[in-house]
Amino acid sequence: MASVGTPPIEGPAAPVPEAEPGAPARVAAIFERSLAGRATMREAAELANAGRELAVVSLTPQAWAARWGRAGGEGPYNVAMREEAQHELEEAREILGSVADGATFKMLTGTPRPNLAAWVIELRFAIVLLPHHRLMIGGHPYAKQLRRETSAEVRLVR
Repeated sequence: MASVGTPPIEGPAAPVPEAEPGAPARVAAIFERSLAGRATMREAAELANAGRELAVVSLTPQAWAARWGRAGGEGPYNVAMREEAQHELEEAREILGSVADGATFKMLTGTPRPNLAAWVIELRFAIVLLPHHRLMIGGHPYAKQLRRETSAEVRLVR
């Protein structure tokens, strides 16, 4: 599997100290393979060019471990999901172009789905960019939760 430069980090990230006054606002951009995902990366690049600190995230749901029989270790679903997330991060890096050098890339995992709100709170992101989902109320399954649980500005990108 090819590397995307900055290896993705699984699990909790190290706490970040309080932002100093005048420090650039931190931006988390969620990437997924879609037209809205590409548009999200374009908006993220604009914010990074304006001096914002950028983190690109691929959300990677994981299945519960089997509790019966001889099953042990990681299931093929979990492995496939992490491999797909790695490919998504590589694609996001390509879309960002030269801006990618200053960005961080993360594979956020969780069972049954990643806890994006807790991560946004922990790392004190001011803005979260999410790809808009056309047929879903609220545009993205995480949008409502982020607006309810964080103080971050949530933007749905079309």
